[in-house]
Amino acid sequence: MFHTYYKTLCRFSFRIVHDKEKAEDVVQSCFINFWQKRDQLTLHASFKSYLFRAVYNRSINEYNQSKKTSHQELSVLEEESSSRSDDPLLQLQALELEQKIAYAIGSMPEGCRTIFLLSREEQLSYKEIAEMLEISIKTVENQMGKALKIMREHLFTACMLVFLYETIAEILFIG
Repeated sequence: MFHTYYKTLCRFSFRIVHDKEKAEDVVQSCFINFWQKRDQLTLHASFKSYLFRAVYNRSINEYNQSKKTSHQELSVLEEESSSRSDDPLLQLQALELEQKIAYAIGSMPEGCRTIFLLSREEQLSYKEIAEMLEISIKTVENQMGKALKIMREHLFTACMLVFLYETIAEILFIG
């Protein structure tokens, strides 16, 4: 089973974690976990489905963990670069927009958020997402519609604020 699925599962995991070594670690740990719990496990689907689901879940966890680490590193870089920026208004706008985006994504229901992130961050097609999550393409389409509606609702206010800031700045500096 290992030889049959290993390479395919590594490629599958790599599409989520974007790191070859992490993908291999994810797949190996899934096989090890399966082997250690083989006596207690009752499979309700095929072994292949079980493996793909286990690798998917562990890959998402690994991705989220590395994203937290990357986010912390990015925050340090942003602090350094923002201290060099001369325009506090631009800094404020960028910060507000980032917060609005994060809030909008965080306000999505879990399944909707997962589908949105797989589509936008992982750049997977609706078909690939449907296969990965074992749901219909129509469900993916509906959830993406819901996600985009949430994003529009949250970001409309942010865009209006940017427009107002720019308009006020033009009035103050031109007039």
